[in-house]
Amino acid sequence: MIVSKQKILFIINPISGGHNKAKVIKSIPKVLDNNKFDISISHTKYAGHAAEMAKKAVEANMDIVVAVGGDGTINEIASQLVNTNTTLAIIPCGSGNGLARDLGISLHYKKAIKQINSFKIKKIDVGVCNNQYFFSLTGIGFDAQVAYDFNLGKKRKFLGYVWAIFKDYFFAKEQYYEIELDNEIINDHFFFITIANCSQWGYNVKVAPAAKLNDGILTVNLCKKPSIISIISFGIKILSGKIESSEYVTLKTSKKISLNANSQSFYHIDGDAKGICRKVDINILKDALNIICCKR
Repeated sequence: MIVSKQKILFIINPISGGHNKAKVIKSIPKVLDNNKFDISISHTKYAGHAAEMAKKAVEANMDIVVAVGGDGTINEIASQLVNTNTTLAIIPCGSGNGLARDLGISLHYKKAIKQINSFKIKKIDVGVCNNQYFFSLTGIGFDAQVAYDFNLGKKRKFLGYVWAIFKDYFFAKEQYYEIELDNEIINDHFFFITIANCSQWGYNVKVAPAAKLNDGILTVNLCKKPSIISIISFGIKILSGKIESSEYVTLKTSKKISLNANSQSFYHIDGDAKGICRKVDINILKDALNIICCKR
């Protein structure tokens, strides 16, 4: 019996960090199983181009679209695949690569390409923040300020995050929020509020260690500002995956979240700073995206 090949499109962001894209392109036809896949490759040329190409791929009934880039590129592409029959795959070429790590996708491009051959498809949930999709997490307050400064900075690796964190820590203050969850209303001051679909910000730094991509709920991390004398111990708990044990952190779960800040605050979506706002409305779409992953 002749089985038709899967139509697969690789969308490559040539300016994202990480791997040498020429090497990635050269490896695709060598590593990918040509008996299973009919390969196409395209490159982004401007902001938003990845989304345009992904949308056209869906309209053309493409079976798989592969995001070759960082979390921003992944978000652009995945946002066009929500609630469609087209499956997302990832070759992580960004900085933190939080979603790829959470899915068990290799950070080595050849291994990531090889994982596509297994064609293990998983359905994951998709978050919606102010009518914009997110796949890893969204947040308001200090972590969004860090995302903003990191995006502006020249250092695009882990040290870039560390520098932004320490620089912003001394100037950022707690904000007062009115928070509405499924079964609870909270009025209090917080340093940052992160709403997580997956467990981590990136670099295996866990913001919500128990969060899962397919459980139909979001984890809300409500964090107070650590005192300067406890900042090192707080950082150790984060890096060791035990943020929930910190006295500054409260974790909640909810399907819908409404946040009202007392003043304009930075917010981000999947680590990409989106600007400032006072009100954020968030909900989750269960099993809304098909994705090729390593972990079932």
